[in-house]
Amino acid sequence: MGQMIQPDRQTVQQCLKDKTYYVDFYQREYVWTKKTVEILLDDIFDVFEQSYVRIKNAELTTDCMEKNFAWYYLNVFITNKIDNKSYIVDGQQRLSTLTLICTKLYNLTSDQDEKDLLIPCICGKDWKKNVYRIDNDKRKRAMDAIFKNVEFEMPYQNQTEQTIIERYKDISDYIDKRSMDAKKLSAFIYYFLYKLVLVELSIDNQDDTAMVFEVINDRGEALKPFEILKGKLIGALNKNDTDSFSDKWDESMLTVNGQEDNFFITYLKSRFIFSRNSEKEKKINNEYHRYIFEQNDEADALCFRKIDTNRIDSIKTFVGNDVVYYSGLFAKILKNENDYLRYSNNILKLDGQYQLILAACSINDTEEETKIELVSKEYERLYMLLRMNKVYESNDFHGISYSLNEKLKDLPVSEYRMTFDNIIKNEIATKTNVNISSVNSVLDYSKFSQLSYTSETWFYYLLARVENYICKEIKIKPENDVAYISTKHSNRYGYHIEHIFSDNDENRTYFNDEEDFWNRRNNIGALLLLKGRNNISSGNESYSKKLETYSNGPIWGKTLCKNFYHANPDFIEFNNKLKNTHNVEFTPYDVFNIQSMENRCKLLYEIVKIIWEV
Repeated sequence: MGQMIQPDRQTVQQCLKDKTYYVDFYQREYVWTKKTVEILLDDIFDVFEQSYVRIKNAELTTDCMEKNFAWYYLNVFITNKIDNKSYIVDGQQRLSTLTLICTKLYNLTSDQDEKDLLIPCICGKDWKKNVYRIDNDKRKRAMDAIFKNVEFEMPYQNQTEQTIIERYKDISDYIDKRSMDAKKLSAFIYYFLYKLVLVELSIDNQDDTAMVFEVINDRGEALKPFEILKGKLIGALNKNDTDSFSDKWDESMLTVNGQEDNFFITYLKSRFIFSRNSEKEKKINNEYHRYIFEQNDEADALCFRKIDTNRIDSIKTFVGNDVVYYSGLFAKILKNENDYLRYSNNILKLDGQYQLILAACSINDTEEETKIELVSKEYERLYMLLRMNKVYESNDFHGISYSLNEKLKDLPVSEYRMTFDNIIKNEIATKTNVNISSVNSVLDYSKFSQLSYTSETWFYYLLARVENYICKEIKIKPENDVAYISTKHSNRYGYHIEHIFSDNDENRTYFNDEEDFWNRRNNIGALLLLKGRNNISSGNESYSKKLETYSNGPIWGKTLCKNFYHANPDFIEFNNKLKNTHNVEFTPYDVFNIQSMENRCKLLYEIVKIIWEV
């Protein structure tokens, strides 16, 4: 058996001269940053300067430079030869940068002999056109511009083009600042071509390419997990299929640009996690690209391993169907274009809705839009009703979310509400130690009436939704939207919770004792929102003074004031409708006491039932 990997020590000239390299699907775009390129240039010039100082006054003969310039090891690059084509498996970033340095040196020198040495390391000729040494098809426009020293014709067609143009300018600026005279430049060109050394590792067996690639790159430095996963999957396919499936993959990843790993993590959770399992969660969160090739149920289902009988068909189906469809769906829902997605993600900081939508939708689902709307709505409703029932626990909520991954698969949308309601009732029964048959409502008044002040975002959100609902019903545009009211709490422009019962002796007379006062003044029926400094200015004023502040604040507070009821027909109509349909109504209060608080609590409860469809 021959060697699987053949090492070959080469100078930069030997590495690039008259060679053509193709960039395989394993490799990302050319993405080296200015900082990375400058670190490489610093290393190269540091060694060069140490040698050049010894010969700067000598005649620069080949023998002189050969004896005095120390060789410098740049690193390894790995290739795989298929059908007489050399594909770069690893090292594309470094090789690309070396070709840009070559190009700068070519443009900088005026010596034709030096140009003749450099040009074969940059490009060759195909009839009358330049063919560049690395990935010519993708890079030709950018390489033409820098090689011919002309303006690049915008726009960029890919990330590699942009990086080539930007890094060439960085390299050009760096070398120009060195201010090398003709002699020193000649010495540097010799040193660059003949004394910088790389080692090429050539892989003989195509089947081993993905394995070698992962060993080199799966250390958290070069590639991200989704890029390594691509190499593992596409690398298993016949070369005739790699281009088409690589294109499908790349196009899909463009739709979730910047969220690629998050997409795969969310997809795998939606498909395989149906209950809390911290070990499985950890594996998927941190190393899903390894986990799905190990010995576990998930890997058995996916069939991506060499031992799996239908491996190739499974990979093709996964890339061509699952990745294509679900990446598009994920990209769509990440835009948070409906209210419930925005509320859950931007305000409540929930993310379980995304995996539930993926779980609910089958590939090319004809009910996709309906499911996005309903799942996001039900998930937000689930969270808020658990909060309002005072039975929410973070760990349990994660478990509920995972259980819904299984429940929503193939579930008719007509059964969504019943499914979510059953979960809420079960949580109420479990947390309150009662039989589920005795839980008649997903929000009982006895629970709601116990809600009291908290600085948590969900509480602000509750009041913000109430404010938004009332404004909509009475045809008034709210001063700020739900997100602003829920999350902005600065002294000057933010919203704050106002206690209607001030800390004064007059209000204490309404309560049994000091403890009763401090407990019940925090009741949700005795709270409202104020904006900016109004909350501070109202302080411990008497209720009659507070009404002046409330009359200029948000609607829920204004409804305490008599003058709000005058000449406001839309509000009067809305109030009458509430009275007729829910047996509650808004009432102004000249005096605010315990009965007033209880009335407001009941009113708020009925409004909340409307908003969250109880």
